[in-house]
Amino acid sequence: MCIRDSSFAVAKDGTVYAWGENSSGQLGLGHTETTRTPKEIIFFKNLNMKIQSVAVGNLHSVFVAKDSKGETGVYVCGDVIGGVGAESVKNVIPTSVAFFKANNPEQVWAGGNYVFVGMKQSSFKEQRDTHNYICATTNVSPIVGAMYVDVSGEKPVFYSVVNEKSPALMLLVKEALKREDVDWPTKINYDEILDKDAPEGEFGDWKCIECEASPIRGVAFLSCHTESSAPLCQECALRPNSSEVSPTIYFRVTRKPRAGRTLPVFPREMFFLQAKSFGFRCTVLPKYKDKGLDYMMSQYSESFREYWGDMKNLSPETDEQLVDLVNNLAQKKEISVFNLFEDDQKITFPKEEISVRSALEKCPMELLKKRFSLLLNFNRRVRILIGYIDFGARSGRSHLKNIYSLSSNFIFWELKNGLFEMILASSSQESQNLRVRINRMKASKYIQKGEPDHNGEFTVFGQIYQHFRNAGYSGFRVRKDTNPFSVQFVGEAAIDVGGPYREAISQICSELQSSALRLLIPSPNQKNDSGQFREKWVLNPSAGSPVQLKMLTFLGVLMGCSVRTKNFLNLDLPSMVWKQLVGSPVTRKDLENIDRYTVQCLDDVINIQKKGVDETNFNDLIQEKFVTFLSDGTEKELISGGRNVLVTFDKRQEYAELVEKARLAESVKQAEAIRKGLIMIVPEGLVNMLTWRELETLVCGKPILDIELLRQNTVYRFCSENDLVIEYFWRALTEFSPEERTMYLRFVWGRSRLPLTSKDFPMKHQIETLKKVTAEPDIMLPVAHTWYINSSFIV
Repeated sequence: MCIRDSSFAVAKDGTVYAWGENSSGQLGLGHTETTRTPKEIIFFKNLNMKIQSVAVGNLHSVFVAKDSKGETGVYVCGDVIGGVGAESVKNVIPTSVAFFKANNPEQVWAGGNYVFVGMKQSSFKEQRDTHNYICATTNVSPIVGAMYVDVSGEKPVFYSVVNEKSPALMLLVKEALKREDVDWPTKINYDEILDKDAPEGEFGDWKCIECEASPIRGVAFLSCHTESSAPLCQECALRPNSSEVSPTIYFRVTRKPRAGRTLPVFPREMFFLQAKSFGFRCTVLPKYKDKGLDYMMSQYSESFREYWGDMKNLSPETDEQLVDLVNNLAQKKEISVFNLFEDDQKITFPKEEISVRSALEKCPMELLKKRFSLLLNFNRRVRILIGYIDFGARSGRSHLKNIYSLSSNFIFWELKNGLFEMILASSSQESQNLRVRINRMKASKYIQKGEPDHNGEFTVFGQIYQHFRNAGYSGFRVRKDTNPFSVQFVGEAAIDVGGPYREAISQICSELQSSALRLLIPSPNQKNDSGQFREKWVLNPSAGSPVQLKMLTFLGVLMGCSVRTKNFLNLDLPSMVWKQLVGSPVTRKDLENIDRYTVQCLDDVINIQKKGVDETNFNDLIQEKFVTFLSDGTEKELISGGRNVLVTFDKRQEYAELVEKARLAESVKQAEAIRKGLIMIVPEGLVNMLTWRELETLVCGKPILDIELLRQNTVYRFCSENDLVIEYFWRALTEFSPEERTMYLRFVWGRSRLPLTSKDFPMKHQIETLKKVTAEPDIMLPVAHTWYINSSFIV
């Protein structure tokens, strides 16, 4: 560490040496003489202290030293001018800065005339919303959550709940008050402040400054720390707001103030202890001036040009698939992405993983290695930042979240997963143990009629939807490996300890991907038997009735429950659907994934001049009007009166753009209904942090049964892994088609997809052999117990 002519070196054992310019005693050697050879700073040696960090300014130096008890402190020497915490002007020996003695300093940085001190990260020992007051209604203490305070009397009265009989003006306290001497305001006559003639719950043109809901109805909230009349609605007031930096107490009012009257103002210091200091842990990077950039480019221009030449042609899809590949490798090996390879020279990707990702197949291995190294360095920096991002902020209200949204595809799942699982667990609740009666015979008979269950009354999906549509869906916010309800199949002897529930979910997925409900329909690629992803089902643009939208909301609830419980849904939905659910923009590529024929036709129309067609003969070949057909066959006009407007040579580009726009937006309303149900169960901020691939995996699991993962989580009873019959079993399973593998898993476990990793298995897959109980064992069939993953067969 050096600046100007002063230098410091710290040995591995924490001993510090200094040499160089010392006119202000900045070397800490006890004098002001210049020293040309390194000298140990005896001050720290005498106190048996080890140096943890050192930094040098113009004429001062600063140290973080650890004593024999493991406690750290900050020490300065040199010309500190009182500005870095020491009392004397010049210190020729290190002097302790008292402020940091109890604050666990870890690292220091210094410049010309400043010092930065990095503190050890601390955690909250108490919940932020736990208030040590007694509720006047329930007589319970402490009050957890929002606390309301009636300040109209001689003394404040505290409540955990409010109702229609509550005073028209109260205080709302969200963050716990740490002051023991709060000087509560009292004797506030709200009849003098609020307009008694105004109707209750009506606030005219008041608009919520957070969610922009207008008009606000019921109750409104205004800060009691400012005269500003910027109101909040109740929903926004009761949650952490993206615009809040300091803790805030609000007035809760049920009527507007009188004309010319304002609410009283109380400073924050009345309620909260104002922190002496706070900060964010960050990495400071140099900002080069133009001359510095020119110098860097001149020195490394060849390397820059070569690197940019490699990277400039990579598509976003390449990065998506590369991140997906390394996520998959890390999950299989159950190690950190950052530890996948020992060094850059040993980076390699299995050919079988690359072969199933079309964008990566086109890239040389050396280019993928370079790109992975870049992604790795990027994610190391994101790892520091991710805990500070407010994923619940509305679009455009959080700069950090906006940056994250643009780069989410480049961020490894490992960085998101810890935060995701922690928040998911903290927002879960115990199962309410509800029992739902399902008549599968009734569902089967109705489906055989060939009529869609438009109102959700007869199918298994419809019967469960009817059970919960009035009761609400809060019971679906259960913890991992817990079912939100149990199933009783009418007229069947099954006892639900997990199997019947999973069977019901599997049947729901089968109904959704059939003509039984018509909420989903086969993609045009499936109907035309062309293009990729022919197995996909798309949202039905015609499923727009109030009942159908509510059923789609229930589908979103089931998706959210799948994310929580790891009971996956066997749904084949295209990227267009998943992107709309996480709020990512849909593109022409997404349209091609469901309707290759339409995209091909649009390309032919746009580039028709290459075939010798111009404005003179265009309409001899092309008779298209300004209409398009949606995935369900519905005709949609692209412009007013489009059915009667012929597409001309000059208008062909406009026509193609309008078709693409209409097709990409054909199911926006249906996707919004699903997202509405999804965020009822999974906090919206968590959904916002996901890429579409990650959401698909969390809802549906891995699309192909991973034989190796299943084998790693298999135990054997009355047999062993080396038995010939077991070898035959694994060989046969390996030769199964993806559909046959899914059928096997459904047979033995009642679910269609495996957990993502070994640690997600709630129990092991068990194979056992049965003894012969008849002279003709070939007539005996395999046995399964779906409440635990069991497969039994005769040897």
